[in-house]
Amino acid sequence: MRMFWSLLLVVGITGVASCNQDTKTTVTPSGRGARGETCEARNDCGGGLACVNGTCSKNDFDISVSAKHCDRVQCEDDKDCCGDRPREAPSKCNNRTSVCLTPLLPDCSSVACETDSACGSGECPTGVCSLGGACNTNEDCEPDVCDTGTSSCTITGYYCTSDSACLGASTCGTRVCDCTNPEYDYNDPICSDPDCDDVCTLRCDNELCVADTSCEEDLDCAGSVNDICEDGRCVECVENDDCSDSEEECVNNFCEKPCSTNEECPLFHACDDGECVERGCGSDTECVLAASRAGNGAVEDPRLYRCLDAGGDSDMRICKLPCENDAGCASFEVCDDGYCVFIGCKTNEECRAYLGIENEETNDAKPYITQAVCRD
Repeated sequence: MRMFWSLLLVVGITGVASCNQDTKTTVTPSGRGARGETCEARNDCGGGLACVNGTCSKNDFDISVSAKHCDRVQCEDDKDCCGDRPREAPSKCNNRTSVCLTPLLPDCSSVACETDSACGSGECPTGVCSLGGACNTNEDCEPDVCDTGTSSCTITGYYCTSDSACLGASTCGTRVCDCTNPEYDYNDPICSDPDCDDVCTLRCDNELCVADTSCEEDLDCAGSVNDICEDGRCVECVENDDCSDSEEECVNNFCEKPCSTNEECPLFHACDDGECVERGCGSDTECVLAASRAGNGAVEDPRLYRCLDAGGDSDMRICKLPCENDAGCASFEVCDDGYCVFIGCKTNEECRAYLGIENEETNDAKPYITQAVCRD
């Protein structure tokens, strides 16, 4: 028993001595994680892998970058958008918009008037005297006075001995412009004529088939906010007086209120002489805060964004996301020269995959096929 306690004492002293020694211990994992396995740090993963969002993932994808980009192409000219359908309705349909869709005259407002000239193409209707009878002015209204021969008022018929017992002068009621379109009749057969409906309303604009907003007169634009025909297209305004709000100005055929502060403009724009103009970023912090608020789809932390030169001939600065490897970039991007860039394309088929163009079909209303094109 005495020998047992002696050995225990020796072991205890040895343990204390070991704890007092200033040594460092490095724990090396017995095996590094494979792709898809969980991790906490980079060295938890095997070669060629990085710890991304707690999972061992490939960090470089060996994808070459191309300067080409992908475009959607639907047409070369208007014919491609319409096929066999006519782009113009027969002449019998020329007045259809006015007859079927325009109950009120577009250049007329329901305001007080005295003559037709105040009503555009509308009319200033005949008024009614307060004591009865049609009128255009107060002078057209007969006064209610006492007929001493019959001892009764001339209009109301009240018993009287003097004019004071009668209603006196009559006034012509307020006249308001009548803006009713005399052509409007939604029951007219032309409103349901199929020849007027089977018309292609598409046109080719920048290789895409879009709604045709062309016009010949203001009536062609009726029913839309853009109700003015200017140079063959429907626009909201041509001059400042076309805007309903006195504070708005006509800018590029749109009614807009001039800005007075940068806060009225999109991010990375500034208010310059009443107009929002692009200025780019001003600091790294501005990029970080904008990316944190909007989200960007990248794996890396938004705090890595930097405000750097846009490149080329521009002296503007833009927000860029630095990267160490491809895993730090969003989908369809790789890390190139320290920054995330779109991988581009080399073939049309690559663009078809990128744009998701599949199962395209044609019909009478859509005779075109959307194609994917890889271009410089």
